[in-house]
Amino acid sequence: MNLKVNKEPVRFTEKICGCTQEQSIELDYVLPDYYPEIFRIIKCCAESKITSCAANGDRITYELTVCLKIIYCSENSSRPEAIDQKLVYSRTVNLDRSVDSPSVYISAEADHINCRAVNRRRIDIRGAVTISINAFGDCETDVVSEVFGGNVQLKTRSCLCPSSIIRTSRRVTVSDEFDLGADAPPIGSILRASAEIVSSDKKTIASKVAAKGELKISIAYVPAGGEDSNVCCMQFSMPFSQLVELEGMDDTYDCRISSSVISCDIIPRSEGDGESRSIECEVLLFIDCTAVRMSSYGIACDEYSTSHSSSHTCTSVKTALEPVNVESSLIVKGICENKDSPISVVYDAWCTVSKLRAVITDGKAMAVGTAVLSVMGRTESGDFIICETDVPIEEDLTAAAGLDGKALTADADIRLVFSVISCGYTISDENKAEIKAEVAARGQITGYDTVEAITDIAVDEDSPREKNDEYALRLYFAEEGEELWGIAKRYGAAISRVIEENELDGDVIREGRMLLIPIA
Repeated sequence: MNLKVNKEPVRFTEKICGCTQEQSIELDYVLPDYYPEIFRIIKCCAESKITSCAANGDRITYELTVCLKIIYCSENSSRPEAIDQKLVYSRTVNLDRSVDSPSVYISAEADHINCRAVNRRRIDIRGAVTISINAFGDCETDVVSEVFGGNVQLKTRSCLCPSSIIRTSRRVTVSDEFDLGADAPPIGSILRASAEIVSSDKKTIASKVAAKGELKISIAYVPAGGEDSNVCCMQFSMPFSQLVELEGMDDTYDCRISSSVISCDIIPRSEGDGESRSIECEVLLFIDCTAVRMSSYGIACDEYSTSHSSSHTCTSVKTALEPVNVESSLIVKGICENKDSPISVVYDAWCTVSKLRAVITDGKAMAVGTAVLSVMGRTESGDFIICETDVPIEEDLTAAAGLDGKALTADADIRLVFSVISCGYTISDENKAEIKAEVAARGQITGYDTVEAITDIAVDEDSPREKNDEYALRLYFAEEGEELWGIAKRYGAAISRVIEENELDGDVIREGRMLLIPIA
């Protein structure tokens, strides 16, 4: 028997690593002589960032940088002092298996950080950082698409899935210099610095894509010299544009791009008089680009032979659906309270969303986690304060992101970045500040569909179908909604002959009726 089976590769994405690692933080720090002694620690925080990442074979190597900032006041002074320390760790993680050019996404978040003054010149810091590692690899599986000979009938399912995926990601540093202005005092110590992407766009040029956007740079600092304890806050706008090459991309691809801030470093610059009246801002960005070409495949999901016994082997194929762009926003509100005394001055208010994540729950895209609202100011008694409040978030992004009706499962590939667009405050009471922030969620979500696909077919020449030669037709009453495939397979009839004999125009019975099933 001459049986010919045609196959074609179907591409799918598989998670090859999904794990977490923990890095302990330990630092015994002695103040330099030029720092005043510690009397009251205001705040200790840790900013964790992945500054480099490389995949080699079945191993990922990355560099974790933890930036520690301790803000304190000395005795008989309300002037805040800031200490900065940087810790660097190199870590590795083993993948489940080796793939070519895996897509690796790593994030780091400080679980806790504790700081205590051992004495007036020595600080003991203990904490931990959790690193989340996710790696994806593109795979191919050969599945049956056509079959000739053996009187084999084939049921195929049309699937729209990627025929080609081009991915690239890179960490790039963008920088610019800003003057504080003639009226601004020179910089003494920087208490806070942040960068947020307030707008983003892309432009495709041949096989390249330009990631464009605007950064909002915020700084809070104590002026240099004297006993001036006031805090100055400034904001700057910083455009960015980075050209990324996606080799092989053309007009048949749909290109998606996502940009996020990894870190922001502010470097004071001094003039000839030694006073720092300008800054150099260096922002480390993570740019993730994906170009996808979708194609329609006919995947065989069932078969039978009208003349002989047949069998087949199947495999579950996880096919990626077309990525969905997401651009939504949510409002975060909370109250920062200083219980000891009334707040007389607010210098700065900000929102941190590093503990906010996007997940799929019951088919919905949800923003879950915690946003931290903070306010920096001074009390009526002149004490410098930083007050914080955690705001739990469980926000449905489905409708606002245009994801209604989309098949979202728990294993969807979610690449959303949360950034703070704006943050403001009002004094609602003597010792309370009400903070309101707008948070943008940008990125893409790729869902998956799992189908059973036939990978091989065999027809047994020594096992012909049993047939009754006394009749050539069989009568069958089909119910509304019944599939023609199941009826024809039950009686070993050719689909085309059943359709022709009954003058049908589809493979589903629209209303109950009698069918003639040709047997011979």
